[in-house]
Amino acid sequence: MRGMFRRLSAAAAVRSTGWFGIIVPAAYAALVVAAALFVVADDLFNDSGDPSFAGVWLILVTLPLSFAGLQGLEFVEARVGEVPGPFAFYAITIGCGIVQTWLLRLVTRGARRAPHPMADAHRRMG
Repeated sequence: MRGMFRRLSAAAAVRSTGWFGIIVPAAYAALVVAAALFVVADDLFNDSGDPSFAGVWLILVTLPLSFAGLQGLEFVEARVGEVPGPFAFYAITIGCGIVQTWLLRLVTRGARRAPHPMADAHRRMG
């Protein structure tokens, strides 16, 4: 566990935004995972038979990319026919969340800092 934090600290020290470029995308990814788990759990354990609006939370968390993905799903369903089960909805919205996390990482990571002049000397010494 300590090795993981050392690698994260080293990655944060190399970029101009520091920890901001790591924490913001990680928090967004955690939000997407939490919303996805909530929606899947609601879908699995909803015995009342009434439709739930829990899927709206996953769409709202993954907007704007999920809107385009779901429009593409409607286009495919119009041409091919109904896609059975909620798997396509889960795959598209969670996939859009992963892509947006990656894009958020690219935006927030910042420019690479120049290494300290003594960094090579410390690496060679020890």
